[in-house]
Amino acid sequence: MYAPVKEIMTDLLKYNLSSDEALLVLCITREDIRMLTSEWPLSEDDITCVMQRLDATYDQGADVSMVRGITEELMDERRAIRDVSVPARALQKIMLLAGSELNRLYAVAEEGGGNADAFVAEELDAMRQLQTAIDA
Repeated sequence: MYAPVKEIMTDLLKYNLSSDEALLVLCITREDIRMLTSEWPLSEDDITCVMQRLDATYDQGADVSMVRGITEELMDERRAIRDVSVPARALQKIMLLAGSELNRLYAVAEEGGGNADAFVAEELDAMRQLQTAIDA
């Protein structure tokens, strides 16, 4: 909402929120705009225009896409650090398939004149770690 502080505060009072309800309020001042756009010589009218366009963007739902984007990022982070359990027999099958693919990639790298050992080093290290887990 792009408006004077008094109007914004009055608008906030319209919400029926308990006193302990958390609320996210995004405040962008003219000085914030000036600092974020310091590479351009913006006039006061330019800054007003930027603020009005931001207001229009938020009114049209940009905040929804940002909330969704942040939530998707959070879920990706959670998936990246989660522990999973796989039966050893299934993991052995996957390792055999991965080994065949690594041999193919190694051959392709050699044929292409690249350093095949460096090309598959990370994958081989991961496979060694998995084999250690299987053998434990």
